Amino acid sequence: MFFRSDCSMFRHVKVYGFSRYLRRFSFAKNLLILLLIILAIVYIILKIRLITVYNDVHSIYSKARLRKCNTDFSRNPNRVKIILFWTKIFSTKINDHFLNKYLFQETGRCATDRCKLTNNRYSLCQSDAVVFHARGGISSSDMPDARLPEQRYVLLTKEPPYKTTAIVGHLNSFFNWTATYRVDSDINYRYFDWKTKTVNTQEPFIQTYLNNRTARAASMISNCYSENNRDDYIKRLNAIVPVTSIGYCTGNKCEKSRFECLNQLADTHPFYLSFENSLCNDYVTEKYANAILSERMIPIVFSKGVHLYIPNSFIDANQFSSPENLADYLIYLTKNSTAYDSYFQWRQQYELVVPDEYDYLCDLCRKLNDPNQPTKIYGNMKKWLYEDAKCQRWMTKLNRSVDIPVDETMDYEDPWF
Repeated sequence: MFFRSDCSMFRHVKVYGFSRYLRRFSFAKNLLILLLIILAIVYIILKIRLITVYNDVHSIYSKARLRKCNTDFSRNPNRVKIILFWTKIFSTKINDHFLNKYLFQETGRCATDRCKLTNNRYSLCQSDAVVFHARGGISSSDMPDARLPEQRYVLLTKEPPYKTTAIVGHLNSFFNWTATYRVDSDINYRYFDWKTKTVNTQEPFIQTYLNNRTARAASMISNCYSENNRDDYIKRLNAIVPVTSIGYCTGNKCEKSRFECLNQLADTHPFYLSFENSLCNDYVTEKYANAILSERMIPIVFSKGVHLYIPNSFIDANQFSSPENLADYLIYLTKNSTAYDSYFQWRQQYELVVPDEYDYLCDLCRKLNDPNQPTKIYGNMKKWLYEDAKCQRWMTKLNRSVDIPVDETMDYEDPWF
């Protein structure tokens, strides 16, 4: 009797507990659905607002609803060229007073006094070039209200497409020149270059660059999010060849200068992962240059810009069938000093060139003072900036990179990082 009653009570408690679980699950499910609906509505509203904004910007320039400037540049072709920065560089205004002294004097960096920089928007009608930084706050409500036929509007950015404010891709027939990392830009704004030495030099004799180091790779990453899934690649590589990751995202920070950190890593690491955060045409950054400047590590690159690296100075991760295959090759190199040292032979023939941060302004000044520069305008910025970049993402299940849809690389708000 008591046993049956206890069993009945147990069943009752069990059913009651299961019912509570179902109610909680149902509540969580409904809450999740509600959040998804709200997100969808917000996305649609933002999309409609942005499309309206882009159409408004396009109509202003396509219909030429602009104030007229009473300026005729042809009257004084030899005047000093004015370069107006319409936007900030990210969140910082350029220091035009400092830069004019540093760059545009006969003894300055650009070795010319034929240009002048300004932040003063009242100089719009006297400006030969108007510069817009892609992450400097380009806004449809803050566009120039006047434009001269002779003016060059310049797009400035070192960022890959997915870090470029989407409004840029909608500004068709707006920009005349581009200053970016791309090879087909009008103005060189790349992180590094290289050149052939005028005279081949005999590097000091070194017993071996390997110096008894074992197969280990170093990595310094400050961007916690990558469009190309480089973290997945590194994780698999690390399972065979130890990878020491240093940077903001790892919690393993080096408190010294970047150069000191690299030298410290080079003592025990024969390889350096120069893995970019984006696989887009020509996008290569200082990561490769850092490894080259260390003079003791072979850079392993993960990019779509191998044509921009010094020949025979790097290992291309994309040329291996898998991270495991790359790991096997790295182990082989650390057991064969002759093969390892072959990646340093370029030093006798080539040299790395790291430009000054403001050298692009020297290039811009030269072009403004060249009367033979042809008329040019970018009719389709979405095609040039996004489609032609041909960005890709590495897929660990496929062991290869696949194309990223163009619309996915276009942010519809200012990028978060």
